[in-house]
Amino acid sequence: MNWFWQTLTSESQIFRAILPRTILFASLAMGVAFFHQFKPILELNVVGSLTTNVACNLVLGLLLVFRTNAAYERFCQGRQAWGILTVEIRNLSREIQITIWETDEEYPSKKTTLLKLLVGFAIATKLHLKQQKITTELDEWLSPQILDQCRQAKNPPLQISLWIRNDLQQITQHQTVTPVEQMIMLNQLNRLIEGLTCCERILTTPTPPAYVNFLRKLIMIYCCLLPFSLIDQLNWWVGFAVAVIASVLLGVDEIGSQMDSPFGNDSTDLPLDEICGRIMKGVESTISFVSENQTSTETNSSDFVETALRTHFNPNPNPTPSTPFNSSQIDFP
Repeated sequence: MNWFWQTLTSESQIFRAILPRTILFASLAMGVAFFHQFKPILELNVVGSLTTNVACNLVLGLLLVFRTNAAYERFCQGRQAWGILTVEIRNLSREIQITIWETDEEYPSKKTTLLKLLVGFAIATKLHLKQQKITTELDEWLSPQILDQCRQAKNPPLQISLWIRNDLQQITQHQTVTPVEQMIMLNQLNRLIEGLTCCERILTTPTPPAYVNFLRKLIMIYCCLLPFSLIDQLNWWVGFAVAVIASVLLGVDEIGSQMDSPFGNDSTDLPLDEICGRIMKGVESTISFVSENQTSTETNSSDFVETALRTHFNPNPNPTPSTPFNSSQIDFP
């Protein structure tokens, strides 16, 4: 059911976008039908034969195919980049959970802060790609100091990545983390930056305007000449026929335009809110697992300390009663 409503919403957006141009071409077709009643000197079929030309139809079809393929490739690249972000955040959170031991009371809070920074990175990336300012959505995951710096930074997710690297450096300096484990975490952080850079490349590199403008001009010429080839067969119905054909051609072009920027707020764009929601749930489960592990570690440590103290001060808590001394039992030589 949700799929049906999403499809209906996306189609309604495309229809609203192409409706003014469709009405314009339909009105032009009705004007041609009106003048056709007076039998003008110019044979309309001569002008309309241009739309039935194989070369014209072939060029228009190829341009539409290339347009949609290029737009769909950008859409897939954006989804792949967010797939990289999701995978690397999960991997890095797992490495932080397993690799860094909680040998001090401060480390549980430091690890939780570091894990929350990963969620803040994902949310800040979403807002950055949508070209929105930092909202209250980040208040739960970032400290006030980092929030102030993100509001002033031109690239908030990059600023958060610096804090992630800084916290990793501070924690690993006081922990028995091997160089191999440090390299693994640094590579995962670098992959996060790679995903961010890929999304920025898609956002700042639109389809060449010359290509898009030429395609739209060709669609306009085709739709303007189309009534002349249909007027003899359809007469007053030519306006409806032109409206249907124009809506198909303009709809394909509009789909390409919407897929060119997959990071917007339309229903046809990438569901970044849902992706960030899944990242939040994954990190929250990791934080809860860390808390349970820390609790069990503290319990085992306290039990160990209590046992050691009891053994030290009372080495034999249940001593065996000794036999009373009897000098008569001594056998002297």
